[in-house]
Amino acid sequence: MHFRKMFTAASAAAFAAISSAAFSLSAYATTVDDVAAVARSYGYSEDDIQAGYNEYYSNPDAYPSEILDKAIAKLHETGNQIITVGPQVTNVPTTTTAAQVNTNEETPTVNNEITLTADDGSTFTRISKEAFVKMSYDEKMAYIRSFTPEQQQIIINNLSPEEYRSLMKQSPAEQKIQIVSKLSEAVEEMGLNITVDEITDDSLTLAMRNGSGELVNVSTAGASVEDTGYDRRGILAVAASIIVSAAGAVYFVMRRMRSEGSEQ
Repeated sequence: MHFRKMFTAASAAAFAAISSAAFSLSAYATTVDDVAAVARSYGYSEDDIQAGYNEYYSNPDAYPSEILDKAIAKLHETGNQIITVGPQVTNVPTTTTAAQVNTNEETPTVNNEITLTADDGSTFTRISKEAFVKMSYDEKMAYIRSFTPEQQQIIINNLSPEEYRSLMKQSPAEQKIQIVSKLSEAVEEMGLNITVDEITDDSLTLAMRNGSGELVNVSTAGASVEDTGYDRRGILAVAASIIVSAAGAVYFVMRRMRSEGSEQ
C-alpha cells in the first residue's frame, strides 16, 4: 500500500512536471500576433498586416511556431535594409537642419527631444519623432550618422513605425528594390507573394497575392509617378534584372512599361 502511494505520488509529480514544461513551451511559442507586432514596428500598413492574418487563419496548421519565427527573422532582415549603422560623420551641420524643421509651421512646436540610454548607463538625446519624420531622406541619414555607431544602433532600435515608414517612402529606388526583395521573403513565409507595380525614388506600389494568385491588397508609399513626372522605365528594367537574377523571389508587374513598349 505504501509503495502504491509512492508510485501514485511520483506519477502525479511527473505528470505535473511534464504539463508544466508543455505549458511553458506553448506559452513562449511564437504566434501570428508576434509577427504582426514586428511588422507594425517597422511601419507596415494595417492592410498588409490584415492580409497576413487572413492567410494565417485560412489554414493555421500550415503556420507552426517555426514558420512564424522565420517570418519574424525575415522582417528584421528587411529592417536592416531600411537603415543600418554606418561610420560616424561629425562635419555635417545636422543640428541646424533639425532645428529648422519646424520653422515653417504657423505655431512653433516644443522641441520634445528624446533621451536614450546606452548599455553602459550613459544617456544622450535625439530630436523628436515629429522633427525626424519631417526631414528629407538625406537629412535623416546625415543626422543619424552624426552619432557614434553605438548610439546609432540605439536610435535605430527605438525608431517609431512612423519614422520607419518615412524612411521607406523616401529611400532611393535602388534601396527600395533591396527592401522589397527581403520583404518578399518574409511574406512568403506567411503564404503570400509580393509584386511591384511602381517603384521610383518617390513612389512604391506593392500588390500582395495569396497562394492561389488572388489579389488581397495593394499598398502605395510616397508620391505618385504622375505627380512627380519621374521617368521610371529605366529603373524598372534595372530592378527586374536585379531581382529576377538574384533569387526570383519578387516578380515585377510592369503593366505601364509594357503598354509603353507596345506603343513604340
